[in-house]
Amino acid sequence: MLSSFLCSSSWGAEAFKSFDVPTAYTLPTKVVIDKADIVWFIESNLNKIGRFQPAKSVFSEHNIPTPASAPTDITISNTGKIWFTESDSNQLGVLDPISLSFKEYDIPTIESNPARIASDLQGNIWFTEFYGNKVGVFDPRKEVFREYPIPTPASRPSGIVVDKKGIVWFLETESNKLARLNPKDGAIHEFELPTPRQASREIVIDGSGVLWIGGNVGRDLMVFNPVTKKFRSFPLLNSSVIESMTVAANGKIFCTLKTSSKIAVFDPKTSTFMELDTGVGKSKPRGIDTDSKGDVWFADMEKNGLVRLDASIVTKLWIK
Repeated sequence: MLSSFLCSSSWGAEAFKSFDVPTAYTLPTKVVIDKADIVWFIESNLNKIGRFQPAKSVFSEHNIPTPASAPTDITISNTGKIWFTESDSNQLGVLDPISLSFKEYDIPTIESNPARIASDLQGNIWFTEFYGNKVGVFDPRKEVFREYPIPTPASRPSGIVVDKKGIVWFLETESNKLARLNPKDGAIHEFELPTPRQASREIVIDGSGVLWIGGNVGRDLMVFNPVTKKFRSFPLLNSSVIESMTVAANGKIFCTLKTSSKIAVFDPKTSTFMELDTGVGKSKPRGIDTDSKGDVWFADMEKNGLVRLDASIVTKLWIK
């Protein structure tokens, strides 16, 4: 069953609250939220990491040391530090949230084009090398890299997550596969996605360890159960394409959509979709994450700001 709900302007005013970045034309993309509910985000046009403190409604912006580094993805380690990939400068960067100081590390493979990033429970930083065709890991304690070549040539790895057991999962955009990397022995096992030509780049993991995958070209939300090793696919409404995803506190999957100004919400219990209009005027929702209260935040590239969505309102309006 697929359903769609487009919020009215009055409902939108209640459910969505926007916060404008003070500097114009920052082009905010990926976001991540720390344990204190501070929102960190990439300012892709200005080569900065932005910080927003909701409790104070205060923004601050922090220049990445390497000019024109092209930051692409962002995560938080178990120590609370902000890690990000720099695709053009071929580096990993880290921002200390206390001192607000940066450090950068050169990736061993030249022109690897680091794409996506994730942290494991031990604080190791994992990332995909889009052109290097490798998965890399950086140990912040020893300041040492290790890289794992991917079996499929020119697979163009992208989205990456690490489960509670330390298993690394990543997407191969060009070869249309999901892959599993076991850090204990370095073994990589690949799974063909159920639908061809998805060019999938987005992957998140829910509380039960199930993987959710969004196509960058294809119009499906896919789910993979690591225990049964089986996929299921759910076509999005209105031929939409997923831009970014997060798992909300209630288990629902919230997705920003590349081809519209809407947010898609998927309920795994009922296999139903809902689409929410983000408000009046042009909007380009990009990176998305969930805070400790269950509210969902996303970057709006068009409106140069962050938007908070009251998830409790969405829950009340869900069409059964």
